[in-house]
Amino acid sequence: MAEFTWDIQEELRRIEDRMNRMFGEGQGRRPGWQRNSEVPNVDVQEHGNDVIVTADMPGVDKSDIKINVRNGNILEISAQKRTEMEKREEGFIRHERGYTGYYRSITLPAPVDRSGASARYNNGVLEITLPMTKEATENIIPVS
Repeated sequence: MAEFTWDIQEELRRIEDRMNRMFGEGQGRRPGWQRNSEVPNVDVQEHGNDVIVTADMPGVDKSDIKINVRNGNILEISAQKRTEMEKREEGFIRHERGYTGYYRSITLPAPVDRSGASARYNNGVLEITLPMTKEATENIIPVS
């Protein structure tokens, strides 16, 4: 039977979307009012003996992406996206910079072998391939 996990970040994003619809965010975000962090959309699939995770992360430089596996089956993806906007009008120049962080933590369907993992980033899409392993790395704490 599949394990159920609750993604608090996804739930908060849904609540924010509902609030935006209720209060009408029709004009879009104003410069400088952008979110400081994003939760990338992901697809997780089993393919043979591998788990393949695909994450949408447009505008990110691949050198800014960090991938970590904790406890054998928790994948963490993080990155920082830098944006710049320059607007020239008569009499003044405006130049704005912004930073948006990406973060996503995913419970994988099985323990994975970090040493055999690979990742590639192309056209704003990150694809991570992680070989599954039967051995779960457990930290057992004896009760005294």
